[in-house]
Amino acid sequence: MNKTFTIYSFTLFLFLPLCTWANNLQIGDITLTRNNDGSQSAQISFSVDWENSWRVNSGQNNWDAVWLFVKFKNQDSDYWQHATLSNGSGHTADNGGQIDTSNDTGDGYAQGAFLYSSSTKTQGAADYEVSLRWEYGVDQQGEGDLFEINVYGIEMVYVPQGRYSLGTGGGENNAFYLRYNDGGSKDKPYVVSTEDAITVGTEYGNLHWDLTGPVPGDWNSGTIPAAFPKGYQSFYCMKYEVTQGQFADFLNTLTSDQVGENDYPATTFYGTNRNGLRQIGDEFSSDNPYLPLLYSSHKLLFNYLDWACLRPMTEFEYEKACRGTEDPVAKEFSWGTSLVSTDDYSITDNDLSSEYISANYSDTDVNASTGNSTIDENNDVIVGPTRVGIFATSTSNRIEAGASYYGIMDMTGNVWEMVITASYEEGHSFDGSHGNGNLDNIGNYTISGWPNISASNPATGIRGGSFENTQDRAYISARGYAGEDFSTSSGRSFIGGRGVRTAPNN
Repeated sequence: MNKTFTIYSFTLFLFLPLCTWANNLQIGDITLTRNNDGSQSAQISFSVDWENSWRVNSGQNNWDAVWLFVKFKNQDSDYWQHATLSNGSGHTADNGGQIDTSNDTGDGYAQGAFLYSSSTKTQGAADYEVSLRWEYGVDQQGEGDLFEINVYGIEMVYVPQGRYSLGTGGGENNAFYLRYNDGGSKDKPYVVSTEDAITVGTEYGNLHWDLTGPVPGDWNSGTIPAAFPKGYQSFYCMKYEVTQGQFADFLNTLTSDQVGENDYPATTFYGTNRNGLRQIGDEFSSDNPYLPLLYSSHKLLFNYLDWACLRPMTEFEYEKACRGTEDPVAKEFSWGTSLVSTDDYSITDNDLSSEYISANYSDTDVNASTGNSTIDENNDVIVGPTRVGIFATSTSNRIEAGASYYGIMDMTGNVWEMVITASYEEGHSFDGSHGNGNLDNIGNYTISGWPNISASNPATGIRGGSFENTQDRAYISARGYAGEDFSTSSGRSFIGGRGVRTAPNN
């Protein structure tokens, strides 16, 4: 995520240095210009560039994108607000860039915008000049007001609509499977081919799982509602896990009361397991901004996603984002094989955006099916997570990069992915609503369509393993911790996460 601090009136143009916290995304040269048409709107213009961008119109039929959103502070106030954008018009991007928005507010306005290539693009650098239309009148701001503007970007990957399989039939702990005979055979995956309600039970054709494992949840019979995101519908998934730098950006826009609800990774756990998140004076920063957020919780992640106008990922969407439309492989990882490197990695350029694996990187020329991921078996030297996306290089393939079918990074290992689970009934109340950019006065999420999580009302779980867990926890279909609900402070270094957003219909 990136931000540039700038003070503007509607007649002032300033150019400020870039400050970037994302893996390789840069946003800069922000200007603000009023639209002189009586509409109480303005154009926020800026440059956006990032590396390793692509678009393919066959095979996976997907692309990467940047989710853009804006926060502003009126100079007559002491707090940040979310900027409302127009929907469907008033936005531009050069160099073949496409901008998509949604009617997020229900009355014709957007809370952010996706930027991506409008045509086929070989993997390489992306560079766009972008202009977004800010409806400042909708945000109850005046024409003579002065503002401080932050523009943020999060790298995302498009997951297209389509059928896919839950489970592999390979015997992973608590895995999903198709119930197809009275003997309860578990050797067939369950195919999702619609967003309609799913019947869970022991009848022929039902989805089922066995509630086995350390923390499997307590529900496996009934109906999962149609509104619960199944992964069939197209959505965008964060390319990387939420980083420590991104979370510092989040904390730096909150009021003191809101900070107190969200700052414990910085105030309690600084300096452990490569957690560099800390507070100096009134500002939060990280010594390791490109590493994933650690010591998180489901509530903490939900708060961040509400602020960023994203939403939590369901465990169905997790399997779709990893496996795609390919036939499932027993005990597979996110790169589609059942082999992972177990030799201890070493790293160079520690804590920098250029941090890389300098020893024991698995090369498919030598180990054709062995993928790379940060898990317990190869973490004795590093003792902590690695830079998000560290295994992807300019020449790596999917297996070497540890990438999912769609090009999403670190879905196996590094830190656990926090998901809305199918194994608690409260989780089924999730309707896929997006965050709206606004937290309540004490810093918690405000979206009614999200589960009201608490220790006594669990709704969430974790998937994908971490740097502290063995490889059997990291299989795509392993659900032994599908009921592990860290509603509040987890106290666990390996808890991180990422968000998703349902794709616009336009």
